Amino acid sequence: MLFPYWFTFFIAGPPTPLFSVRNSDNVAHVVTVEIIGSENNSIFSSTKELQPDSSWSQEKSFRMLSVSLFDWAGVSYVVHATLDNGSSVNLSIKYHHWNTASVSIREDAIEIEEITV
Repeated sequence: MLFPYWFTFFIAGPPTPLFSVRNSDNVAHVVTVEIIGSENNSIFSSTKELQPDSSWSQEKSFRMLSVSLFDWAGVSYVVHATLDNGSSVNLSIKYHHWNTASVSIREDAIEIEEITV
């Protein structure tokens, strides 16, 4: 018997966000997140000011979720995050329903990692 794909959602839960940003610093920061697609096109770009101990996340688009259902090889994206002091980080990621780019801000520094649940 084939395991129904929809049952995976029941076990793993809803899709994770496209990215999340957490400001764990004791001062406010402005951060820009841009996501570049496999054809070097920007699929998302936004800038936010985050107060101390606050966070920001963006849901994955319906198109991205539906494409990842059928693209088992995975499409590569680059997540580029830039802090107001000019420091930046990049992460190459092959998105699926349950992974996300997690950006952390601490002591005027920025870090990024892929998290899969």
